Amino acid sequence: MRALLGLAGAGLFLSSMSADATNLCNCCDTRVAEICSAVCAPAKPVPGQCVAMVDYAGEATIAAGENPLYGISLRGISLEDAMRPQLEGFRRLLEMARRAAEKDRKASMRDFRKHRIDEGTAQANTQRYESAVVNYYHGLRAYRDRLAAVPKQTN
Repeated sequence: MRALLGLAGAGLFLSSMSADATNLCNCCDTRVAEICSAVCAPAKPVPGQCVAMVDYAGEATIAAGENPLYGISLRGISLEDAMRPQLEGFRRLLEMARRAAEKDRKASMRDFRKHRIDEGTAQANTQRYESAVVNYYHGLRAYRDRLAAVPKQTN
């Protein structure tokens, strides 16, 4: 029983951790989060357009309903300045965010079945999940493209 409680506690601790000091910043032209202002400064988005930038030193918050994959397209994300350790942090962020989006989807489906949310909210949550998965694959493609371009270190 103690071992089971210990594993549960470890799981809760790990699920509340941030993603290895990597964050996605939504660099919209109107409002940029204070923690992303340094990363977004060189970005010059067209008015009304949001650009995603990676803050390799930042820490992403991933919690129920709060996910870096929500609300911005990663289609044109650039990882041109990233090296292998930074790319690994970005990959881990993508994986953690994808798992959290899946958890949100399952919770939404459960809430709909138990009549806690209406059909419109359930459909909106499903659409948000589908957009997050598309973003995950866009980010993964950018990761793989950059990883192929970065030379392996030889000792």
